[in-house]
Amino acid sequence: MSRLTQKDIARRLGVSQALVSRALAGTAGQIDASPVTVARIRAAAVEWNYRPSAAALTLKGRPTSTLGVAIKAFDDPFLGHMIGELQGLARRQGYALLLTGWDEQEGGEAGVELFHRYRLDGLLICGSDCPPGLAAPFTAEGRPVVQIGGGRVGRGVRQVVLDEEQGLRDLAGYLAGLGHRRIGYVGGTTPAQLRREGWLKQILTALGLPVQAGAFVRTESDHAAEVVRRLATAPRRPTALIAGDDALAQVLLRVLHELGIRVPEDLSLAGVDDIPAARQMIPALTTVHQPVAAMVRQAFAMVTGAEAGHTPRVMMKADLVVRESCAAPAAERDG
Repeated sequence: MSRLTQKDIARRLGVSQALVSRALAGTAGQIDASPVTVARIRAAAVEWNYRPSAAALTLKGRPTSTLGVAIKAFDDPFLGHMIGELQGLARRQGYALLLTGWDEQEGGEAGVELFHRYRLDGLLICGSDCPPGLAAPFTAEGRPVVQIGGGRVGRGVRQVVLDEEQGLRDLAGYLAGLGHRRIGYVGGTTPAQLRREGWLKQILTALGLPVQAGAFVRTESDHAAEVVRRLATAPRRPTALIAGDDALAQVLLRVLHELGIRVPEDLSLAGVDDIPAARQMIPALTTVHQPVAAMVRQAFAMVTGAEAGHTPRVMMKADLVVRESCAAPAAERDG
């Protein structure tokens, strides 16, 4: 079935195509068109399910209700959750999304250059530490760009970010309150993971707890087994481990199980992000919750202009979610 056009509406109603165009664009008053005729055109467009062509709107320089979404990693479960929230919100508000990934090796431009074929109303960036070159073509044209994630941002890019430092402070304080004095960290080498490592070291020092060099380890998921084995056999191994994110915590949980180390009886384990799988792990994972739905709503309002004001950076509160993977260390329980 062919798409209904403004020309079709004009023919059916016996009016000019120019009048239909102005009536639907809200500019018919400029030519003193009859309000009755304008109302009849708009009612017909609704009744016949007329949808404007994005290509035609692009040629006319009008909003297309289409947003670009650049994803740092499609296989990241946290970002997958974010995409799902974005899709639902866009559908409810009448927006279409164009999704692609970015290639950090090429300054973020690879993949995103496909967006330049379309006149997008704005760009949403999902992920931390976006390459500055990714957003530059959009901000140069005056189109809004919002990043959901921490770290660096390019000129003119607004940001929705989690207060991860406070979340880690709450988590470390909770573990200290359980009696843990040897708290370790296993994370990756991305800027976001390194920031978490740096914050945790400062937080432990402020709590008066030792920062054991051997208990802070940088690794990738495929090398996590070796790392955990070394930590598990150390003379004074940590009694609690914080993983750089929940996906890594899931890997650590399996490795600990294979080593016969019980969580939380022998060692407590926590993560960051609160991915959907966190509550399904056995035991369910204690973690720092990122309010994905609220972050998406905030970023969407910023990029579509629905938000009052132009705050460059909105900080969202992180909440500690206590589940089954943490308990008092054995010495505290037995003593």
